[in-house]
Formats: sequence, structure tokens, C-alpha cells
Amino acid sequence: MNTTRATTCTMADLQAALLGADASPEALQHAQALQHVAPRMWGLTWKGREWVGALVRHLRPWGVEQVVDLGCGMPTRVGAPGPVLVETHEHAFAAGVRRCAYVDVDPEVVRARRGLPSFRGGAALADITVADQLHHALAECGIDPDRPTLVLLGWVLGWMDDAQVTHTLGLIGGLFTHPLSLVALSHLSGWGPAPGQLSHATGRHVYARSAQDLLALLKHAGLHPHQGPTPVEHWPLPHEPTPGTDVLCALARIGGQR
Repeated sequence: MNTTRATTCTMADLQAALLGADASPEALQHAQALQHVAPRMWGLTWKGREWVGALVRHLRPWGVEQVVDLGCGMPTRVGAPGPVLVETHEHAFAAGVRRCAYVDVDPEVVRARRGLPSFRGGAALADITVADQLHHALAECGIDPDRPTLVLLGWVLGWMDDAQVTHTLGLIGGLFTHPLSLVALSHLSGWGPAPGQLSHATGRHVYARSAQDLLALLKHAGLHPHQGPTPVEHWPLPHEPTPGTDVLCALARIGGQR
């Protein structure tokens, strides 16, 4: 009997493999297996990065001054920027945003993100579900929670149960107090085998959620849905999810109705 277990990898490592960046052999194997059962995942991973660019450009007239990428994952590239914008801070600075911060619980991710000049933001280690850690990470990167801020949660909430999601969104709503601040999230919709394969690869349960699930969680956390949930490939145009939708994106206001 074969009793060996497949070696798992972190989500950041798997994401790097899906983006074609440096990754461990284990992550590369899991990425290939994921591609076999869910061929769209490679493209959707890139779509998630492109969504950030579309989102920041769309919000440029809104006066966002800071972008905070929570659970940011590995960079697509390390070192000098290329001709095509792919990283959150590249999109942010091109749109005139003055500061960008990356926050992650994985030390390897934070080390890989340290190239961002501290006067423009930076990278900090924190568990985003813990208030003191998140507050300290924001301060370390020079983020002022009282300024208009876009908070990004890309594929992050899928690792949390409903209670953890509500707690985390509520924590963000309590920290970022400016009425122009926003939360944007992307999330697996649950269609197809991708969530199960991701759980197998990382050894962690992956929660997939429908548009109705996401709207309920946002409202329960005291946030005000503004756009979406919309399939990632249609953003920023409004579009109803269909049975073929893999990844949903949504934008919510932290402040009051306007």
C-alpha cells in the first residue's frame, strides 16, 4: 500500500507558480495538477492581477490616496519594473496614489516585497485578522487610516470561515475611518473543481462563495456594497454571475452611504 502523502505548499507559493514566478517544486507540481482539472486557473490568476489595475484606474477620480494590499502574496517579478504594469504599487503609482503597502502573514512574501521604497509605503508582516498586528503593520508602512484608502483582499477571504470573514471585514471597517475609503475583494465562486484542488495543494480548507454569500457578509460586517459581485473577466462593467463564473470581484464602501 502506498501511504505517502503529497507535500503541500503555501498559497503564496502556489500563486507564484500560477503566475510563472519563482516557486518551489511542490508548488509547480500542484499548479500543473490544478491546470489539469481547472484549465482556466492560470488565466484567472493573471486576471486577478489585471483586476487590480482596472480597479485603481476606475477609482482614480475618487481621490484615493493610499492602497493597502492585504494578504498580497508573492510578486509577479522581483527587481526592476518591466514595461507592463503587473504589481499593485505599479498600478497605484501610475494612477497618482501616493502610498502603497503590502501586508502578509508569510515572512517569505514580505521579504520578496521589501524592494518598495519606504517613503512610498513598503511591506510588513502581520496576521490581518489580529487588530494590533494589522495596526502596527500599517504604521510601519506609513499608512494613515484616516486618509482615503483602497483596501484590497485578493483571494484572501476564501481561507476564512464566515465568522472570520465578518471579523476581518469589521476590523478593516473600524481601522479605516475616512468616508471615501473602500474595500475591494476577489473570491472563488465555487463553480468547478478549483476549490477542492486548492485545498489539496495547501492542506487548508478553501471556502467558495456565491454572489449572494459575499453580499451578505459585506452587509453583516457593516460595509456598503457599491459594485458587484461581478465576474473578474467583466470588471469594471456590471455583469451578472453565470454558472461558468469562477472568480467574483466586489467593491464596497467603508464609510456611510453617498
